[in-house]
Amino acid sequence: MGNPFNTLNPNNPMNANNMAPIRGAYQMLKNSPNPMAMFRQMAINNPRLQPIVNMLNQGQSPQQIFNSLCQQRGINPQEFLKQIAGQ
Repeated sequence: MGNPFNTLNPNNPMNANNMAPIRGAYQMLKNSPNPMAMFRQMAINNPRLQPIVNMLNQGQSPQQIFNSLCQQRGINPQEFLKQIAGQ
């Protein structure tokens, strides 16, 4: 298995090729008056988001879900957020 932090690894969510769509979704959610409703709408169009919707429906907070998913993938959540925000 390749190093998940290698920026050349195409499966690395922090890979430059992956960041543009992630940044776009982040900006849409950040600027939305109702981010949860927008996320649920995004999930309708992207079945890969359905497990997250299920976790939300079970009462988990978005922060808990985000941190848990980052941990499962060996990603530092703060570094990931910095990259998404373009810092």
